[in-house]
Amino acid sequence: YEVPHSYRAILALYALIFLLGVLGNGAVIWVTGFELRRTVNGVWFLNLSVADLLCCLALPFLALPLARDHHWPLGHFACKLVPSITILNMFASVLLLMAISADRCALVTQPVWCQNHRTLGLARGACAAAWFLAGLLTLPSFIFRTTRFDFFSEKTTCVMDYQAVGHHQHLTELVISIIRFLCGFLMPFVVITACYSLLLARIHSKGFARSQKAIKLVLVVIISFFVCWLPYHVVGLIMASTHPRSTLFKGALEADPIVAGIAYINSCINPIIYVVMGQDFKDKFQRSWRAVLRGVLSDDPTSTMGDSRMKTKSTVDDQS
Repeated sequence: YEVPHSYRAILALYALIFLLGVLGNGAVIWVTGFELRRTVNGVWFLNLSVADLLCCLALPFLALPLARDHHWPLGHFACKLVPSITILNMFASVLLLMAISADRCALVTQPVWCQNHRTLGLARGACAAAWFLAGLLTLPSFIFRTTRFDFFSEKTTCVMDYQAVGHHQHLTELVISIIRFLCGFLMPFVVITACYSLLLARIHSKGFARSQKAIKLVLVVIISFFVCWLPYHVVGLIMASTHPRSTLFKGALEADPIVAGIAYINSCINPIIYVVMGQDFKDKFQRSWRAVLRGVLSDDPTSTMGDSRMKTKSTVDDQS
């Protein structure tokens, strides 16, 4: 079997997203784990980067069928598990972006409330809620996904099979796609846009000198979210609402691996947009690496104690 040229491009895109996503999100997890774990922002970015990293780590497994003429070689349980983990973390990432946007908006518009109520416990609870909702959105994939063997081609495919619901197969697929679109795209997109619109309005009214930089960041956030996720959900809705023999369905089926890759790009660029663009992260990334290297290369106990005191002080400063 020779991989078609179109699939080669998709596989190359998957490989690029995998490399950039693992490196970028791994760097964020490193910093949040070493220096920001006791801050609210650290909780946000750690959860977001874990979700994005797991998305990227699943890509090699999802690329296998594209490289093997849609043959799924990993068995029945992996057919249920791998795509379900992928969907879980994709939706967790989207919902965490919504929570981060609401938090940033509250910091500017409700500073007094944030000073009294913006705690580590609240952030962890919001992250837990995001993961829980993502889990609910993932259940249909785990329940209905199965392997199907074709005797003519002697290939095993990993598909969504709604035969268990009897005559309501089409309706079930359509309802699942609509719920995914509403909870996984429309609601987060509306919240993100509203939060950053309020944020920009407050920045503009206060006349902050860095408003131009903030506007650019907001535009990148909203545009990247829209561009990366809209095609994925549109294709899903088309495949759920059209007849499998129709031209529109066949076109959507061909586009499915492409739009999935575009959705994964959002997991790849999130560290750049939300974290790496901030000077504070750059400083902490450099400092954490220096601290670790000093600990490895030096056996001086007093130096290690000094590093620990500096680390404790920076953590307290970050929370204040």
